[in-house]
Amino acid sequence: MNRLTASSFTASTRAALNRVSLRVKLTVGYALIFSACVLIGAIGVYLAARSTLLQSLDTTLRQTASVAQASLEPGTGAGFAPELQPTRDLTIELLTASGTRLGLLGTEEHEPNLPLVPGLTTVADRRMLTVAVSGGRLLRVSRPSDTLTEVNETLGRILLIGSLLMIGVACAAGYFLADRALRPVDEVARTAGRIARSGQYLERVTPAPGHDEMATLTETVNLMLDRLSVTIDREKEFARIAAHELRTPLTAIKGRLDLALERPRDNETYFKTLSVMRDRVNALVRLSEGLLELARSDAPLNLTAIELGAAALSAAESQREAFLSAGKRLELDVEESWVQAELPGLQQLVQNLLENALKYGGPVVQVQVQPGTLAIHDSGQGPDPLEWERLLRPFERGKTHPPFEREKTHQPFERGNILQAIPGSGLGLALVSALAARWGAEVVPCWSATGFTVRLIWNA
Repeated sequence: MNRLTASSFTASTRAALNRVSLRVKLTVGYALIFSACVLIGAIGVYLAARSTLLQSLDTTLRQTASVAQASLEPGTGAGFAPELQPTRDLTIELLTASGTRLGLLGTEEHEPNLPLVPGLTTVADRRMLTVAVSGGRLLRVSRPSDTLTEVNETLGRILLIGSLLMIGVACAAGYFLADRALRPVDEVARTAGRIARSGQYLERVTPAPGHDEMATLTETVNLMLDRLSVTIDREKEFARIAAHELRTPLTAIKGRLDLALERPRDNETYFKTLSVMRDRVNALVRLSEGLLELARSDAPLNLTAIELGAAALSAAESQREAFLSAGKRLELDVEESWVQAELPGLQQLVQNLLENALKYGGPVVQVQVQPGTLAIHDSGQGPDPLEWERLLRPFERGKTHPPFEREKTHQPFERGNILQAIPGSGLGLALVSALAARWGAEVVPCWSATGFTVRLIWNA
C-alpha cells in the first residue's frame, strides 16, 4: 500500500512538473542553485566573521594578562602595581588556587564564585582567560561578550536579509534571461504552428542574432523548411505529372474500347484492338514499376559490398537478346571492382542505362567496368548538354524529333512526341540519378567525337 501511494505521488508530481513551462523550470532551477550558493556563502561569511571577532577578543585578553602579570608586586599576598589601569570593560583578578580573591582591578560585573578553568572560556556572557602566576596564584582577565554576540546577531540579520534580496533579484533576472533565451524557440513553435494550420511552407523563422545556439537553431529550422518546401513542391509536381502520364494511356485505352464497342466487328478487328490495348497495358505496367522503383529509392539504406563487374555482366546478359533483335552490338570490357551499393538497385540502374542506349543510342554499345567506375558508352551523339540536368528529373524527355531525324542523328535518351515511336516512361534516368545519390556515387555524362558516355563514379 505504501509503495502504491509513493508511486502515485511520484506520478502526480511528474505530471504536475510536465505542465510547468520551461521558463519557470529554468528559473526555479537557477534560483535553487543560486540560493544554495548564497546561503553557503552567507554561512561561511558569518562563521568567518564570528571567528575573527572572537580571536580579536582573545588576543586582547592575552595581551592584558601579559601586562597584568608583569605588573604584579612581589610577594604572595601583594596585588597589582598602582600604574596598571585597565579599560572600563576589562576586569583583572588575582586569585588563590582555591578561588579566594587577592586583588581586583576594573568593575566586577560577574558572580564572584565562578569556576576556575585554565585557559580561555566563556561563562555567563563573559569571555575569560585564566593563567597561573608565581606563588601558586591565578590571574583571571575577563571581558563581557554581549557586544560580540550583538555584532554576530546583527551580521547574521544583514546576511539573511541580503541573501533573500539577492535570491529575489536572481529569480527575476533568471526569468528574464530564460525568457530572452527562449524567444527564438517560441518563434519556431509559432511558425511551425502557422505552417501546420495553413499548409503554406513559404514562411520562415526570423533568424536569431549572433552565432550562439539559438542562432544555429533558427538557421537549422529554416534550412529544414527550405528542404521541406522543395520536397513538397517536387512531390506535388511529381504527382501531377504522374497523373498526366497515367491519364494519357488510360484515355487511349478507353477510346479504343469505346470504338470497339460502338458497333459489332469481326474477330480480326477485335484481335487488333486487344493487341493494341495489351501494349498500352504493358506500358502502364512499366510505368507503375518505374514509379515503384523510384519510390523505393527513399527506403532505408542497406549498403553491402558488391562486385560491380558481376552485376554489370548479369544486366548485360539480360539485354543481349534485345540488342541482337535491334541489330546493335553490345561489347563488354569488365574488370573486378567492389563498391558499396544495393544489388537489386544496381542491376536496375545498369539495365536502365542499357535500355536507354538501346532505344536512343548508336549501333555499338559498350559496358566498361573499372575500379570504382561503371561506364555505358554508345556511338550516338547523346542528348543536348543543356538538357541533361532536366532529363534527370522524373517524366522529363528530350526535344521532339521526327522519325527520319532520329534515324539520322541517333539521339539517345530523347523521346519524340510524334507517333511515340519509341516506348518509355521518362523514369529511367531519374531512377539512375536517385540511386546514385543514395549510394554516394556521381553520374557524369561525357560527350566526345566517338559517342556519348554515362559514367557512374563511386567516391572513395
